[in-house]
Amino acid sequence: MMQKTTLPKVFVIGHHKIATRSIHQLFKVDGYKSIHWKGGRIAETMLKNMRMSQPLLKGIESACVYSDMEYLHDDGEFFYGHRLFPILDLQYPGSIFIFNTRNLDSWIKSQLAHKSKKSGLYVRRIRKGLKTIYPGRKIKNRDVIKMWRRTWQQHEDEVNRYFSGKSNLLRVNIESVESKKQLISSLRTFGYELTSDDLPYVGATPKKRKISSRHGKSAD
Repeated sequence: MMQKTTLPKVFVIGHHKIATRSIHQLFKVDGYKSIHWKGGRIAETMLKNMRMSQPLLKGIESACVYSDMEYLHDDGEFFYGHRLFPILDLQYPGSIFIFNTRNLDSWIKSQLAHKSKKSGLYVRRIRKGLKTIYPGRKIKNRDVIKMWRRTWQQHEDEVNRYFSGKSNLLRVNIESVESKKQLISSLRTFGYELTSDDLPYVGATPKKRKISSRHGKSAD
């Protein structure tokens, strides 16, 4: 059995609202230390460390898996940590990167509907952020959607270009059962002992399941 110390780190570098929490739970239920979003603190830590010329994960480096690495403040400031995948690959050699995708139009609908009890609609805060970048300009939802489409394509192009010829990128289409099975199968070849053959659906009330501690305490 592969020991915890030899397991490669896993970075989920697709956008949020593409089963990032499901991927997080896939590892967590089997006892692997995985951190997801943390109220934006993963991305904030990465940005702070980058500004201070420190390794991006300084202070949170004990986890195996990292997902939903973005923050969006109530004032509209936003930052996407998953876009720093080339630096993560350089600073943490041997790591695995999961590029999770779905239908673009479905993703945009999900983005538009996304909201929190505390801060309200996600798109409204993005509009606020864009107003600080383009002062004096009236920002509407269609402007945000245009940015999302451009960001989606740019990120996909950068991922494809950077990982061309490399063997540490795993792609998964979350709308394909076969693609999800292939992802899990590939992760097992890197030493992760995953018991499920599918990503958990975290939107439903999960059944109680004992979490193994063989790889250390899991983190939310």
